[in-house]
Amino acid sequence: MSWDLVIARNDLTSHEVRQTALAPLRPGEVRLAVERFGITTVTATYALFGDSPMQFFGVFPGPDGFGRVPVWGFATVAESRSPDVAEGSRYFGYLPMSTHHTVTPEIVPGGFVDSAQQAVPHDWYRTYEIAAPDELDDRRALLHPLFPCSFTLAGYVGQQVAAGVKSVLISSASCKTAIGLADLLSKQDGVSTTGITSGAHKAFVKDLGFYDHVVAYDELGTDAVTDSAFFVDFTNSADRMRAVYQHAGARLTGTVLAGFTHPSESFAPPQLDGPEPQLYFTPAVEQQIMAEVGTDEYRARYRAAEQEFLAGTKSWLVVRNGSGPDAIAESFRTVLAGELSPSVGAVLRP
Repeated sequence: MSWDLVIARNDLTSHEVRQTALAPLRPGEVRLAVERFGITTVTATYALFGDSPMQFFGVFPGPDGFGRVPVWGFATVAESRSPDVAEGSRYFGYLPMSTHHTVTPEIVPGGFVDSAQQAVPHDWYRTYEIAAPDELDDRRALLHPLFPCSFTLAGYVGQQVAAGVKSVLISSASCKTAIGLADLLSKQDGVSTTGITSGAHKAFVKDLGFYDHVVAYDELGTDAVTDSAFFVDFTNSADRMRAVYQHAGARLTGTVLAGFTHPSESFAPPQLDGPEPQLYFTPAVEQQIMAEVGTDEYRARYRAAEQEFLAGTKSWLVVRNGSGPDAIAESFRTVLAGELSPSVGAVLRP
């Protein structure tokens, strides 16, 4: 049986399960059987901006009035008419909430690019990496799409520290990308990190042990920062960013906008009095770093850091598994509503 889970574009809490027929493959095509995927705040962002200029609902088109929300996860080749991709081989990449997905592989080092997929903003979203089974795969399904942002940001923050910045302010400090960044920064000398979070998540964030200081949004004060500071925002909330700007005052040297845990109707940074927020697009940053240090060198550093981080999440992250379209829809609804605890990650199987 093959099906797609589709979400109503005018009501993201409403879904349908549409049975599908598996069409015969054309020469060069490969049919992937979706194995498992994570549902995170990024998944909700894709849906919320589904009809925006980013056109996330155009990546895996759905029937009229409905969209298929993109996710990241593992899939196995169920059928292949490509001489370069063997049946039974396993990959990690961008997938629909479906049982199957058809691609047209163009082989690249470490995997393939789907040459038929054009409705994505960068090759990052068209690339499928070879993925041998690993006992950390549930955690990788959740965090592999997020940790590149953490990893590259840690390097970028290191450059700011070398230029004189003494502290880093990180909003939405309980989100998994922020946690990855804080973990990496905790291993760097010469920088103090402050995690900014909701009152409900303050105890969780403190218990992580990655942040030097933790404050709730309603505890932010005016000109409370004593050293030159750099701000990494994961909210895209004008109100919350404005409170951080008032908190840091003239000591704020710069800001990057790296997430959308509280998305507005626009990807554009809000207008603020102070340093203009700069959009941080991880795929482009990764591409630039690989051009500077070499692809193999970058990937080796990244893999080592990710493996260490994934193993460390066993101390704070509980994986909640589920299977079937109803379980997937409920997990999506929970994340969309912001009801999933930061200490829990949802990994689903069709």
